[in-house]
Amino acid sequence: MRTLMMIASIAMIGSGIFCVANGSAAFLSVAFVIGIVFDVLGAIELLISRRADFDVSEKGVGIAKDGILMLIVGLVILTDQVTDDISAQVVFAMWLTIEGVLAFKVEWFDIMETDWGHRVGIAISTLMLLFGVYIFFNNSTFRLGSTLIAGICMIVLGLRRFWQSLDIEYSKPKFVTGNEEKLREAQDDEKRALAKAKEGIREQKSAQRRIAKIKEDMAAEQDVMMSAAITRQEREAERELEE
Repeated sequence: MRTLMMIASIAMIGSGIFCVANGSAAFLSVAFVIGIVFDVLGAIELLISRRADFDVSEKGVGIAKDGILMLIVGLVILTDQVTDDISAQVVFAMWLTIEGVLAFKVEWFDIMETDWGHRVGIAISTLMLLFGVYIFFNNSTFRLGSTLIAGICMIVLGLRRFWQSLDIEYSKPKFVTGNEEKLREAQDDEKRALAKAKEGIREQKSAQRRIAKIKEDMAAEQDVMMSAAITRQEREAERELEE
């Protein structure tokens, strides 16, 4: 799954570079290629969200949402619903802005605890957000071509998905997962049994110490009783001699 996501994101980045290289062309001349790439990558994201194992952060749900959005945009482009450059710019502006905002996570704002992976995520999400906002004002600023804008968007979106692919783990067959669970349960049982055995040994040693102490006390008592009996016999012998 990870390799599939990497290949799809690299293909999207390559398509974006192609669009940038042909930035002066009309959007409709490359719309079919863009629509196909979006639909293919969207389908792959949906497949990965169902088949891959993710860590504890519901990333599979997020990838599924991205895949659905990409499928819809690709279908809209393939069916010629985006017929002019202005409409294409609005679609990409809305897409990048929304995805850039939703990509931010609460833990990223803790600067002291941010690692390199979070810094990459912050950089990509910020780039998406800034460029998405810029597209809204493109016609009154640098007037970039729609194909060039689409190419840059595809490169940024491909980079984000390549970064996401690093968190994907291969999906494991159910029988392997079941055997691993059984192994963990058996190991836990072994640990519990070992703990009980250690507790039993401690109790046995404690009982042995009590037994030894009781035997010592009994021996001491017998010595005292023996000494008292001897003393009593000696006194009786003394009295008999006196009489």
